Amino acid sequence: MTKLLLLAGLLAGTSASFVAAAPVPFESVVPAVLSVKAARALGAGSTVTVRAVVLNGAEMGNIRYVQDAEAGLALYAHPSKLAGYGELRAGDSIQVTGQLKMYNGLLEMDPITSFHKLATGQRLHALQVPVAQATTAFIEANESRLVEITGVTKLLTPAGNLARRLAGNANYLLDGTAGALVRVAAASTGPNGLVDLLLPQGENFDVRGVLSQFAPGGTGGYQLLPRLATDVVRGGGRPRMLEEAVAVDVSATGFTVAYTTLNAGDTRVRYGLNANALKETRREAVPTTRHSLMLTNLRPATTYYVEVSSRNAAGVETAPAVPFKTGGSRPAKR
Repeated sequence: MTKLLLLAGLLAGTSASFVAAAPVPFESVVPAVLSVKAARALGAGSTVTVRAVVLNGAEMGNIRYVQDAEAGLALYAHPSKLAGYGELRAGDSIQVTGQLKMYNGLLEMDPITSFHKLATGQRLHALQVPVAQATTAFIEANESRLVEITGVTKLLTPAGNLARRLAGNANYLLDGTAGALVRVAAASTGPNGLVDLLLPQGENFDVRGVLSQFAPGGTGGYQLLPRLATDVVRGGGRPRMLEEAVAVDVSATGFTVAYTTLNAGDTRVRYGLNANALKETRREAVPTTRHSLMLTNLRPATTYYVEVSSRNAAGVETAPAVPFKTGGSRPAKR
């Protein structure tokens, strides 16, 4: 009986202790998610959580810039110390938590305590500014945002020399304008990189990049950081046809339509037996500059009129319909 009473007392004590324990508030487990603008307003030393879209990948080293609809923020971490960080790419949507600090005038999150990828393939929206007004975009409100300077005619070195090919860790001026500085990262190499990229000559182009800051004195060292070769935008970014479409791999019942564009876009083909009545359509959504679509189940030895086009975020380009003929011979009439 004594043992039973002792056991009952222990159970009662355990139960009382459990009931008395205060529940952990939900707010202390799930951090409040702020807009990037609200997080920036808290300033260096604050620990914040934001949701935003990543603007760049490893072509800019260990830094990642993110932005939401209103503002941008720099993130800094070494990939070996934060699993998955090195794989972040432009268009990834993430939730990230960390402490803000000031680094040579740039507000950045360092250290990052956690991040979670929410989605991929998100559209990136750039603030577009004509080159004549470029310096108006080089301000604190646009720090770490994606900015596109349109209608650029040339890049000059700080010494005033015309730039024909880009170099890593080099500075350039948009149309030679003081205060409109472009800097090329040394890590942006390879077939899609900026290093060794030949600049357009004799035509206007746009320069897109992240507006960053490097100011040991604290403020004013704004610089536009293009990421890859695609940030030097020709033809207003529209696909723009480079050549007339051709038919390849022709057979009695079909052929492949091939064409190229200046900038990447989807692949669209309309075709039919009458140039004024193209009733059949095909589309491939994957953006590319080298387009091809196979048309099948066509009539042998028959002329088809084919119109090609391509669309991307900047617009659509369409080429006039051209005649292609299938191989083989027509079936004998009965």
